[in-house]
Amino acid sequence: MQGSGVNTYKWVNKEGVGVLVKYHWEPLKLPIRNLTQADADKIISQNYSHATQDLYEAIEKGEYPEWELRVQILSDDEHPELDFDPLDPTKLWPEDVAPMLPVGKMVLDRNPVNYFAEVEQAAFGTGVLVDGLDFSDDKLLQGRTFSYSDTQRHRVGTNYLQLPINAPKTHVATNQRDGQMAYNVDAAPGQSPHVNYEPSSLGGLKEAPKAGKDHEPAYNAKLVRQKIDRPNDFKQAGDTYRAFEDWERDELIANLVANLGICKADIRERMIGYFTQADPDYGRRVREGLEANGMQNGNPARGSRGFGRRPRRGEEAGREDGRVLTRSPARRHE
Repeated sequence: MQGSGVNTYKWVNKEGVGVLVKYHWEPLKLPIRNLTQADADKIISQNYSHATQDLYEAIEKGEYPEWELRVQILSDDEHPELDFDPLDPTKLWPEDVAPMLPVGKMVLDRNPVNYFAEVEQAAFGTGVLVDGLDFSDDKLLQGRTFSYSDTQRHRVGTNYLQLPINAPKTHVATNQRDGQMAYNVDAAPGQSPHVNYEPSSLGGLKEAPKAGKDHEPAYNAKLVRQKIDRPNDFKQAGDTYRAFEDWERDELIANLVANLGICKADIRERMIGYFTQADPDYGRRVREGLEANGMQNGNPARGSRGFGRRPRRGEEAGREDGRVLTRSPARRHE
């Protein structure tokens, strides 16, 4: 599947000039594929970790999966030519406006030796940046940057960045000290171990020279708390629906009907309204599917199977504990 960075960052050059950038992982060698609901039900009833097993076995056999890292770049301004806010994390940038530029490749060529140490303790965060990267005004990115590092400190430990799986490959000396489970002092050669502040005349660290000019974005506006003014919430959703093949639309509708059938009437109506704004056919088909499955006057038909009550033992043969497992055939995964 594809990978999307979702948020918008900035790249900043030595002159301190920034541009907006989005990251994408595009699979190489293998096509993008999805499971239908029927396939998912069949596979997961026998092997809950089928995707993990498939990845592990492919790497063991030397069939290394590859993804190309691509970026999209826009100038750091309002972009009034777009019908949406470019910092809206729910939107895709059109490729005719911001072409996909290949910048690297990731190859998974070995499996973890210790799953806990190399996978469970891996701790990512939007605020862990290197020189040349900066934050945009993406509102979701701002919130994530405050919360993610705190989450990792709580989940893994105060000094989670000292773990080998999280530590930088290039040594970085800092004045960070102590805290729970500290086992390393990231000192510089010749540094006095007794000085953890700067400036100092006693052999402490000295600030490294800057790699370039500071990025100083200019603002001539009020700092307010309000929604973005170009949400355009339904156009891209409608475009995606219309771009699906017939079988993909059929699968999407069937999955939504199955899942909305257990919801309250007002939630169903609200969702149908959203789908209709994306595409009238989209909303119509979901409504007709719900009605065909026993939704009368906005409520489940009395005694209708699968809606409004738990299935009796044996009614859902072949399904795991009556659970509904959904895989919608979306092109892009975030």
